[in-house]
Amino acid sequence: MSAFFRLLARRFMGSLLFVGFLTSGPALAAPPSAHADHEVGFLVAAPDRGFMGNEEIRDLFDAFAKKHNASLLHVTDARTQRSAQAALQLLAKRGAKKVVILPLFYSIDEARYAALLTALDGKQALPLEWAQPFGASYFAVEALADRLRALPPAQDRRLVVVGTGASDEASVARISAQLHRIAEHASRGLGFKRIATAVWPEPRTAKEEDLRNQAQAALKETAGAVVVQLHLGRKLDSMMAFSSTVKRALPADAQLLAEESLTPLVLTWMQREANRRLPLTASQVGVVIAAHGSDWHWNETMRTALHSLETRYKVEYAFSMADPPILERAVRRLDERGVRAIVIVRVFGMRDSFKRDIEQLIGHDIEADALRTGERHEHADADSGHGDHGLGSGPAARIRSAAVLTSAGGVDDHPLFAKALVARAKELSRDPGQETVILTAHGTSGDKRNAQWIALLESIAGKMRENGGAAFREIRVATWREDWPDKSEPWVARVRGWVEQAGRDGSVIVIPARTNGTGPEAKLLSGLNYRLGAGFAPHPLFARWVDEQVIEGLDSRLSPGPSRKGEATRAHHH
Repeated sequence: MSAFFRLLARRFMGSLLFVGFLTSGPALAAPPSAHADHEVGFLVAAPDRGFMGNEEIRDLFDAFAKKHNASLLHVTDARTQRSAQAALQLLAKRGAKKVVILPLFYSIDEARYAALLTALDGKQALPLEWAQPFGASYFAVEALADRLRALPPAQDRRLVVVGTGASDEASVARISAQLHRIAEHASRGLGFKRIATAVWPEPRTAKEEDLRNQAQAALKETAGAVVVQLHLGRKLDSMMAFSSTVKRALPADAQLLAEESLTPLVLTWMQREANRRLPLTASQVGVVIAAHGSDWHWNETMRTALHSLETRYKVEYAFSMADPPILERAVRRLDERGVRAIVIVRVFGMRDSFKRDIEQLIGHDIEADALRTGERHEHADADSGHGDHGLGSGPAARIRSAAVLTSAGGVDDHPLFAKALVARAKELSRDPGQETVILTAHGTSGDKRNAQWIALLESIAGKMRENGGAAFREIRVATWREDWPDKSEPWVARVRGWVEQAGRDGSVIVIPARTNGTGPEAKLLSGLNYRLGAGFAPHPLFARWVDEQVIEGLDSRLSPGPSRKGEATRAHHH
């Protein structure tokens, strides 16, 4: 068994299913086990909406239940406890050894969510695990964003979000904060000047009339606004529905976006949460190699360097500077190949290069913000202006996938990178004591950022010395800043001077600190005497580094956030 798979099996024991691997052949995981999948049961819990609303939920649930050991629970009142026990018993009868609760709610502060917690508060025959609610997922944001993008330019209009399920004024504030967060992400860049919220009470609560009057008064102040509903409120039929109540409360010139049937993204959310928790085989892992790319030869060198990875995982390539259509194409291809988890490996020089762009594209910014919002209700302003709305066209639509999307990478000063580069120098070495190694990199236009590159190169040089590089006379570092002539000229002159000086009584080895190939060394150092190495790929340590990034990404798949049970309990005791 390879060292990599020993580490992988050790980390995922109990969650990953592997068979033995032959050291002389490709490492192949065991085929998926339907029996193992059914050992994880899923209880989809949603507020009771009445016949039509419940049927909309059931339509999506039925599609989910075709693939999973799942039960549907409509949360009503004290009777929910009996329904919940029956649903859990059914899951156990089908082979479940633990149950994951999938709360189809916009907010954990809704009264029906508290009723769900009460129903499951006793001792259960099976261990329970809580997923974050649908409203905390980026799918909820994207569902709203699709509707807002379809509107004409907002021209500084106001956006009003309507919710329901409050039990008192404190829960109104908390639900408002969570709906405000969803709307803020969804409307970014679309020209809305201000976001406000109106939250209706749960029927038959102690302060129902007061809370309803407050919500109605808030909607009376929405002249000229775009009003959107984010709730799973009452919907007995097409006429007896909470949306009719909202419509009656609006002034004539408010634009109410019609309530739609539950978005298909709810089903994607269910499937993603299932994929996060089901046993995972190596054949169900997808890897996207996100690298800068160049001509066919550069690209093919990287592909060739990772052939061994393709024997274990399903791999796609996205050569670009994190271009959304190219990354989405790679994810779609992996979806079609049946993966449950996808790790986007950022093969760039710095760990933070394109990290924010990629994490936004896969919704990590939204879901991290949802957890923060859950911890700071008291600071949220449900009727305030906000940052950068109207400034630019807004972010691209995010990638919607049922696979668990994670990201890892950025080479930085990784020890394997340093070992590969010092190995490159040793391959060219003849008399280390008389040789100067010059480590070069692309660099940047900004002086502050370029200084970070120099510090990074110095760290790499230090690790090279620790791995045999100390035998060289000296290791120097430089950035070419090659795309900015005014910035590049001093560096070119400096490095040429180093090469000339070191060549008087020794020799020079130039090693590009790049993920692949070389840079402009041949052109910028023309006429000088030196030996030129190559970057990280296709050194064997490059594939090993990618393996490590995949493990890191899979680790984060199994740790989607703080204690979900803790969050649920917090809501229960408000």
